[in-house]
Amino acid sequence: MKFNVVLFVDSSMLGGIETHLVELSKLLTNNHISSYIMFYQDHKNQAFYNLLNQENIRYEFLKGNLSSLLKQLKSFDSNTVIHTHGYKAGILGRLVCKITRHRCISTYHAGEAGTGKLKLYNTLDKLLSPLSINFAVSKQIKHSIKNAQLLENFIAINKSQSNSNKFKTGINIGFVGRLSFEKGPDIFCRLAGNMQQHLNVKFHIFGDGPLKGELPNLHNLEYHGLVERNTIWKKIDVLLICSREEGLPMALLEAISEKKFIISSAVGAIPSIIKHGITGFLIQETNAQHFEQQVEKLLAQSEDHTNTIINNAYSTLEKRFSGKQQFKLLKQAYTGT
Repeated sequence: MKFNVVLFVDSSMLGGIETHLVELSKLLTNNHISSYIMFYQDHKNQAFYNLLNQENIRYEFLKGNLSSLLKQLKSFDSNTVIHTHGYKAGILGRLVCKITRHRCISTYHAGEAGTGKLKLYNTLDKLLSPLSINFAVSKQIKHSIKNAQLLENFIAINKSQSNSNKFKTGINIGFVGRLSFEKGPDIFCRLAGNMQQHLNVKFHIFGDGPLKGELPNLHNLEYHGLVERNTIWKKIDVLLICSREEGLPMALLEAISEKKFIISSAVGAIPSIIKHGITGFLIQETNAQHFEQQVEKLLAQSEDHTNTIINNAYSTLEKRFSGKQQFKLLKQAYTGT
């Protein structure tokens, strides 16, 4: 059965969902499936558009209203599948697909419930889940959706990377993600503040969000904002994830692919990948003091031990997150076979 896939999203930043869409687009192209990204509206998200252009991924914009969405879906033939990402695209996509009788697939990415309007939208998103075939990127999210399959995030493996890390001469630690409470940028900043006496340790923040204005001015902390992903991995040696809530972060998979050392809180699906002392360092209590202890441990351990842990994580990535198994599940959902 020949079919086309429209990846529907309402995106205003460059984060985990956006990175997932890039990897999904590449996976579909590599398997000879025609697809493109359809934005509900243009949020002037230039960093993401630049990435799509760089990867030669097609995209177009609707006008940000239901009538433009309905008109567009009515123009698609019956072999077009709508695959939604994010709560707004999920809610609107399912309702309009019900009218136009298109097959609707939804991927649930968010592990946090949110507050205020966000909590309301997330609740509505889940209530409407019976109208679509659903995937969740972590077991935790899957358990919150009555009819979802687990579809772990995936990434095109970068096989050209080599690792030889001499952390004793200096180390660059990065926070990559949305600057919001659940991601824990405040914890990252407290850690940087606690380690100002370590002149060989530098901290870097990549991302944007509501807590941007609360970032402290520290001599060992640099804020980069939204930048191209390749720029991030050239600047850091360690990805530090201090999230209070999480699914399966795309930044985690990217960092492992780039052979960066991982220090992370034990939330969401992260413990299924990061085993303490084997594929990274895992923090059971998400606070700056415990993260500092693990950074000190990393600085003290041998280069050979560090590289062994990095290579163990990379091997796990190759086995589980290359996209091969994920494509089988996606194809079944797209075709109904």
